[in-house]
Amino acid sequence: MVRVYIAKFTEEKADHSRQSRRAHRLLETVLERDYPQVRAPFLLEKDENGKPFLSECRDIYVNLSHSGSYAACAVGDGPVGVDVEAWRNRSRWEGIIKKLHPGEREDLWKTGEAEREKQFVNLWVLKESFLKAEGKGLRLPLDSFYMEGKIGTAGMVRQERPGPPYHYFLYDMGEEACSLAVCSRDPELSRDPVWVLLPEE
Repeated sequence: MVRVYIAKFTEEKADHSRQSRRAHRLLETVLERDYPQVRAPFLLEKDENGKPFLSECRDIYVNLSHSGSYAACAVGDGPVGVDVEAWRNRSRWEGIIKKLHPGEREDLWKTGEAEREKQFVNLWVLKESFLKAEGKGLRLPLDSFYMEGKIGTAGMVRQERPGPPYHYFLYDMGEEACSLAVCSRDPELSRDPVWVLLPEE
């Protein structure tokens, strides 16, 4: 089972290192509270591709994300990726659309202009969560895989190259101004993120 956790902070414009510390603090809190088999201090390292792992507990897989005032993490029994993205005006998203899978491009351009940016961010967190689960990041071309069907809540990632099956889930964030998705080989993905209250720095 893959679980996803999210925290929100009052300060939206923190620098990258501060956002990263928030995500690490979220993961430490979650591990301490929900995963007693992982002993503190938690040694989070990165592999050659920059994918984080717990050096003292290699059978627990983790991933982190942060954007704006949000921090998120995912914990599971196999490779996992999570991505959170705060909604904000983007000047370059139309350039990114050109790099997506043809079916995804077509669906986005069919979407009404008012909804297109939200749909793009939803698709982006899905794709980013897969890239992070695979551990390849943007070295994997964005048009070499696509999210099955319309951008809904749950589905499979379809790859043009042979590879293990990946499952995704896009969360309904209600009134929150962000998109959140998780991706894993494990089909058991939590259907609701767990909100964690963390003190401000």
